[in-house]
Amino acid sequence: MTADPVAATAAYERWLADRIPVVPEDLELKHRELAADPLRFLRGTYYLWLERVTELAPYVLDGPQVPAVGDLHVQNFGTWLDHRGVRRWGVNDLDELAWGSPALDLLRLAVSAVLTPQVSISPKRICRLLLDTWSMAKPGRAVDLADPGAEHLRALVPKETDADRYYGKLREGAPADPSVLPAGVQAAVKIDNASWHHRQAGTGSLGHPRMVAVGKDIAREVKVVGPPTAGYVPIGAQSDDLLYGRVLSAIRGPYPMRRIDGWQLRALSPDVERITIESLRPKAVELVLTSMARAAVDVHGVIPHHLHDARGHVETLPPTWLLDATRQLTDDTKSRYDEYAASSS
Repeated sequence: MTADPVAATAAYERWLADRIPVVPEDLELKHRELAADPLRFLRGTYYLWLERVTELAPYVLDGPQVPAVGDLHVQNFGTWLDHRGVRRWGVNDLDELAWGSPALDLLRLAVSAVLTPQVSISPKRICRLLLDTWSMAKPGRAVDLADPGAEHLRALVPKETDADRYYGKLREGAPADPSVLPAGVQAAVKIDNASWHHRQAGTGSLGHPRMVAVGKDIAREVKVVGPPTAGYVPIGAQSDDLLYGRVLSAIRGPYPMRRIDGWQLRALSPDVERITIESLRPKAVELVLTSMARAAVDVHGVIPHHLHDARGHVETLPPTWLLDATRQLTDDTKSRYDEYAASSS
């Protein structure tokens, strides 16, 4: 393992290419994205993050395990429609879901908040909000945006994109051949007379084969899941083939969203929106961060006694553990970003 972000990225991509087919032009785009700003760099280098945590703050990996998001950050939350058509908000990317440490999730979320441009509250306040909320919140379903208590989230949902424009944009991707997909994946898409297109999206998963089927006012994306990054950087996380479905069911996750034969299927629609904390007033930032911590608890608490045990362990850590680790990993991430950006210029 190396702290050199360029070498670390090359090593990880070689490891990934040994396990799944990768899309070279998407990796080139990812490299440009990583050089854009520190937050995007953090989002796209989970492998380097795990290496640096094991070096700088290994204690956050200890203790009882819960269903952990892993790659948790402030842009990993958004809206969706569940199987009953209820519009919800919560954690919307579970690609790195595994049994692991909730402290690691809290740390990554805190660092991402500190790195978000134009966030006008201090790292100390960010850490206090996240930790206090996480310690007390009750797990449950993802937020129903129609609930009275979700007013602060409803107010921040971007204006819905025109449907024709949204689906038209998806059709601009290069034509794709669905015959390369496993039969079970093709059957699960269920769109009559769909046109298939390649799609570039995300940051961390850029490079994974990804395509989208587009019909009339409906779209389904499929992408290769790939191996968990915790298999590249051993952190004691435990994979569980049943965990993904269990968490989605418990939080009333996006519908349809499932894994089939190594591919992930999900719906794309104008209803799927991200709520960002960038440039918000301090009070609004605090409200959203509080909701993010609660959403993390929804995942961590799918099996309540595991969350109870993990909270007991976190209480034994020094009072300033999250702030200390956040400052250390924020500074380190900025340094790695500067090094990467300089090499790309």
